[in-house]
Amino acid sequence: MPRSVVVGVDGSPESLAALDWAAEEAAQRQLPLKVVLAWPTVVTPLSVLGTVDLARRQADVTLRDAELRVRERWPELAIASVQVPTEPVHALVDEVSGAQEPDGAPAELLVLGSRGFGAVAGFLVGSVSQRVLARTDCPVVLVRRGGTEGEGTAGEETATAREVVAGVDPFEGADAVLAHAFETAQRRGLPLRAVYSWTLPATYQYAGIAASVDVTGEMLVYAKGELARVVQPWRRKYPQVEVVEEAVNARPAKLLADRASRAELVVIGRRVRRTPLGAHLGAVAHAVLHHVPCPIAVVPYERAEKQGQDEQQEAGDA
Repeated sequence: MPRSVVVGVDGSPESLAALDWAAEEAAQRQLPLKVVLAWPTVVTPLSVLGTVDLARRQADVTLRDAELRVRERWPELAIASVQVPTEPVHALVDEVSGAQEPDGAPAELLVLGSRGFGAVAGFLVGSVSQRVLARTDCPVVLVRRGGTEGEGTAGEETATAREVVAGVDPFEGADAVLAHAFETAQRRGLPLRAVYSWTLPATYQYAGIAASVDVTGEMLVYAKGELARVVQPWRRKYPQVEVVEEAVNARPAKLLADRASRAELVVIGRRVRRTPLGAHLGAVAHAVLHHVPCPIAVVPYERAEKQGQDEQQEAGDA
C-alpha cells in the first residue's frame, strides 16, 4: 500500500484550510490523500431516536463536500475518505499508523486545522491536538485558516510567504527537522532559513552575572559554528536550496514567531517520549503552536541521533 497524506476534517473553516493545504501537499508529493472524519458514539436514550444515524448522515455529507472541494482544484489527485465512529485521538492515530488496513502503510504526513492561540478547531478541543501530536510517529502539520472570516484558505494565508523557516537545535533533533525543511523547500522552490536561538541559563540571572556575559563574542561564534555544522551536510544533499543560517541570542519561541511573518511553513522538532507520564510537547513547541500564524510542521525524532548524524557525515565526505 502506498503511503498517503492524511487530513482530519469536521466541516469547520479551520479543517477546510487544512484540507486545502493537505491536498496541495499530496499533489506535490504525488501521494494519495486520505480524508478522515471521526465522531465519538455515545450510547444514550436518544440513540433510539436516531441520533447515531443522524451523526453518520452528517458525516457523509461533510466527507462528500470535502471530496468535491478537492476534486474541483486537484482533479488528478487520488483521494479516499473514511468516517470513523470512535474517539478522535484513537481514530487519527490509528489512521496514520496504518492499523486500520491489513496491509496499510504508515502515513507520510498528518494535517490538522487549528485556530491557534490555545484553541484548536472542531473535534480537536482542549488537549486532543496535543494528544494526537504525542502519539503519532509521522510529522504533523497544523494549519490556520487565513483571509477574512469564513472565506480564508491555506493558499490565501501564505500568498506573501517567501521561505521555509526551521527551528534548529544543533544538539538534539536537528537532522529530523532539517530533513523535512530542506525537502519542503526544494519541492516548493523556496529558500530556507535555519534558525538557532538560545538564552542564558536562569542561574546567570540569579547570580547577577548575566550582564557581564558577552553574547556577541565567542558565544555567538560558537553558536554559529554549531549551526553550520548540522546544516552543512544538508546543504550538500540539496545544493539547489538557498539557505540562510541565523544564530541569535533570543527566546526561541519569540524569534520563530517573528520569522514566521514571512514563512510559508515553520518546521520544529518534537522529541518522542515513550513513557505515558509527563509532558510530550516541550515548552518552546507549545508556545510556537499557539502563537505562530502560518502552518507549522511538528517533526518527531528520537533523542539518540548519532547514527543519523554519522550517515549524514559519510554522505558529506563522499
